[in-house]
Amino acid sequence: MLRWRRSSRAASNWTTSRSVCRVAAIAIERALLLEEKKAADLARQSEQLKSALLASLGHDLRTPLTAIRVAAGNLQSSWLTEQDRREQAELVLSEVGRLTRLFQNILEMARIDSGTIGKDLRWVHPSEIIEAARDQVGHTLGQHRLVVDIATDQVAHVDPRLTAAALGHLLENAAQYAPSDSPIEVRAETTPEGLLIAVRDSGPGIAPQDLPHLFERFYRGAAAKSRASGTGMGLSIARGLLAVERGRIWAANCPEGGAQFTIVVPADTRTAEIAEQVV
Repeated sequence: MLRWRRSSRAASNWTTSRSVCRVAAIAIERALLLEEKKAADLARQSEQLKSALLASLGHDLRTPLTAIRVAAGNLQSSWLTEQDRREQAELVLSEVGRLTRLFQNILEMARIDSGTIGKDLRWVHPSEIIEAARDQVGHTLGQHRLVVDIATDQVAHVDPRLTAAALGHLLENAAQYAPSDSPIEVRAETTPEGLLIAVRDSGPGIAPQDLPHLFERFYRGAAAKSRASGTGMGLSIARGLLAVERGRIWAANCPEGGAQFTIVVPADTRTAEIAEQVV
């Protein structure tokens, strides 16, 4: 009787062990399948990004290169007046600036992906960041006039290079979609969360279906597809640059028309006098 009980117990233990092993094998197999699916998804996304990048570059390189080639050929013509030559030379410089900005975007995106962007925090006034951003994208603003409202006399402890670069992309985006002679409003203030900068345009606004996807890489909304330029990199890069500072960015349509993009960078804020004493 005792032997039967021991045998029964051993059989039960053996059955339990087999069940545990079977469950473990199923779990391992499922985990491997999930890993394979994840790897396949990543590979597919990588290929999609590569295709989108090549398509975007092919489109955005063609226009400025064609303009430069035509203008350079015109400059060799003997019949051009001095005024015509200046206009053609300005066209070449403008298109070269456009190409330079495109390659800067590609480099910024590569640095974001590689995680090689570091922070260099400094005490700066919001006006310095806005001015730096305007200098970076001044050639794309065209006839737009910046209306700046700085509602603070404090300085913020942020990385001025990253913050200004992100703001530059927002200014560039506003200039692209707003009427050519319309103003672009820039408002800056300090809040308990840090530095807040909002950019508002008087363009057509953002289509509801585009709002959830605005900051996705290479995404171009309904309004963008009808335009000749734009790679869909700018807003994605802005988000990546701000992420280095643990900042965030969002967009919304304004009740009076147009769209507003807002960035917030977590930061300590102090009056300028105090900040100047900090080493």
